[in-house]
Amino acid sequence: MEEKKWYSLHVQSGFEHRVKANILKALKEEGLESKVEEIFIPAVEKVVFKVAGKEKGEVPLHGEPRIHEVEGEEGKKVVFRIEDGRVCVESCECEKKKCTPDKPIEKIGQKIKCPENKVEAKIELRDRLYPGYIFIKADLDKNVQSAIRRVPRVLGFVSAAGKPVVVPESEIKAMIERLKKGVPKVKKLKFEIGDKVKIKEGPFIGFEGTISEIDPEREKIIVLVNIFDRQTPVELEFDQIEKIS
Repeated sequence: MEEKKWYSLHVQSGFEHRVKANILKALKEEGLESKVEEIFIPAVEKVVFKVAGKEKGEVPLHGEPRIHEVEGEEGKKVVFRIEDGRVCVESCECEKKKCTPDKPIEKIGQKIKCPENKVEAKIELRDRLYPGYIFIKADLDKNVQSAIRRVPRVLGFVSAAGKPVVVPESEIKAMIERLKKGVPKVKKLKFEIGDKVKIKEGPFIGFEGTISEIDPEREKIIVLVNIFDRQTPVELEFDQIEKIS
């Protein structure tokens, strides 16, 4: 038997967990499940809480058992228990006691609702490191490749010269460590290259110019300002400028 190695598979973004389930099903139907050791989605399963459609927080699905309290309509509380990869309603102050379902949820896409308080807990895949990619540790012979490629929403293996590229085990471990530490939230930028802005602080206060470069990590921006009839690049911080409407 060939040594199993890691490979990267490009799939339709947003359907990573569904593709994983369908791959496992397809392999089982063709008697090839022993060829695949593991399928890894570089993301975190989380319980997302909403009230009247607005997000009110999230917690990991796996890890230490926890109790999470959500205040719904008219201040009434719904208490959820998250334990052993399952979510259930511990208690609820609704009058009709119609929180659904009455059984714990444990799979991505499943949800529990309290219609009266408009509270919802749903299991979602969050903090994706590489949206649209999953990783498969397998003895990737032609039969396995063929079975996987036929699964809906599979776009193909990451390949070179027509052969799937092996992903080093160290890279997979590094992804797992990043997920454990937490994936930094990407800030939504207020500015875009080409925006007309006005400088509101510093030695160039009152000058107007055009954004030519943006550095999101340092929160720095380069503005081309007309000084003595020449376009001069000026480095500024995000809070030193404002858009000109």
